[in-house]
Amino acid sequence: MTHLQTLKTLTGLGMLIGTPAVAQEVTLKIADSLPADHIITRNTTDVFMERVEEELGDRVAFQHFPAEQLAKAKDILSITQAGIADIGYVVPSYVSEKMPLGGVVELPGEIASSCEGTLAFAEMTRPGGTLDELEFAPNGVRVLYNVALSPYQAIFSKRADVGSLEAMQGKKVRSNPGAMELSLQSIGGVPVRMTPPEIYDAMSKGTIDGALLPFTSTFSYGLDQITGSATRGANFGSVGITYAISQQKWDSLAPDVQEVLTEVGEEVTRAACEAFDQAEVELADELAAAGKNVFTLDEAASATLKENFASVAEDWATNLDNRGKPGSDILSEFRENVAALRDGSS
Repeated sequence: MTHLQTLKTLTGLGMLIGTPAVAQEVTLKIADSLPADHIITRNTTDVFMERVEEELGDRVAFQHFPAEQLAKAKDILSITQAGIADIGYVVPSYVSEKMPLGGVVELPGEIASSCEGTLAFAEMTRPGGTLDELEFAPNGVRVLYNVALSPYQAIFSKRADVGSLEAMQGKKVRSNPGAMELSLQSIGGVPVRMTPPEIYDAMSKGTIDGALLPFTSTFSYGLDQITGSATRGANFGSVGITYAISQQKWDSLAPDVQEVLTEVGEEVTRAACEAFDQAEVELADELAAAGKNVFTLDEAASATLKENFASVAEDWATNLDNRGKPGSDILSEFRENVAALRDGSS
């Protein structure tokens, strides 16, 4: 019998012997920067809230603040630490000054799917994991659920007219800070920092030529409408997304509530990555069917990317080592987790 089944049984017994109904104990405020209908929201936060309410009924309620209603993406960790939000959308690359090691999941060429990245990252960010102890716990937050998106592709505006690796040189491309910037620089691109909600306007005006994103985000932000071309099967890295609860709020919760949040979070993590991987294939086909130039890099270009990206990972780790951070150790652990998933031993 699982912990959730045990909880249901105990609740049912309490009702049979006439125990008074338990009043609502807590309202949890969740803050993120995503549109309310974003595929990440639909497959993670919406499911998380629904499942927790199924298990705990009226004891826990949620208030969800999407689309940067409470703070910009880069500031959501801060408002979670401050108690303005209880659960925040914490992306290590958005707060790289506080969580530089969390960028390991974003390194290009390291994962072949959302599930590889998500589950390898989960092992390190769960309470007691290496990244939890080094970066999340010291920042006063505890990860409830996480996802790494499918490997990023390069999308470009019609104006940019990009259809090959060579044509990407000199193009201004939005990327996440950190590892993804290195991957772009390795092929001669010019990285530009901005959050996803800002990309549409920048691409429309020609401020940038394109962006590194998975197809799931391309469609969620309406960028498919202005995209002229995109790579398919390339691997420019990913992004590690977590929803983390402040430790102070966590400590205030009843043990059985903590147990439900933990187990539902693990369910959501596993189910979400499967949904993302399936959607990525379907949306690539949809973009091509709409007449966009969705192109696969030739063998020579793919070999160039693989060589460049290998050096990116080593440079990333060495730079952190030189700053007194265990970059090489984190990279090795992440690779071991990915290898274990591929071997079916995890």
